[in-house]
Amino acid sequence: MKSFAAAGITLLASCQDQAPPPPMTTPVPAATPAAIPAKPTTPPVKAGKLTSIDLPTLFPRQQAGTVLLYDARPGFVAGFGKIPGAISWSRHDFDARLSQGEAEIRAAKAAGKPVVIYCTDAACPDARAVAEKLVARGHDIAILDGGFAAWKEAGLPTE
Repeated sequence: MKSFAAAGITLLASCQDQAPPPPMTTPVPAATPAAIPAKPTTPPVKAGKLTSIDLPTLFPRQQAGTVLLYDARPGFVAGFGKIPGAISWSRHDFDARLSQGEAEIRAAKAAGKPVVIYCTDAACPDARAVAEKLVARGHDIAILDGGFAAWKEAGLPTE
């Protein structure tokens, strides 16, 4: 019996010195490019062009109806007078009006009409803010030099 007991202790001691066996895992097949669905990619939008337009160039186009004109001033300010035919699109309403505005811009582009945005005067940042957002979305936009103040000072019609 002693020999079995001594052998058992030796066997136990030798088992404790060994590293445990690695855990059993099921191999996972490697993903192949064909097995991974492709992410839909949208081509990057090419930025449009931001320019300026002066009164002598804008006025005949406005009179002929061959320009899409946006007033970037807050709506209550436009209530005191605006360039005839101008559509209100203030900086604060940009997101709310975006889908309708982009549809108007696409229609104007198809008709060969430039898109012009104006503000109160040359110091007003609202026309530039709206124009830069539209340019980033790929639209060509012009800002009226001097804004509504220049239009009014020139004695041009208002509504």
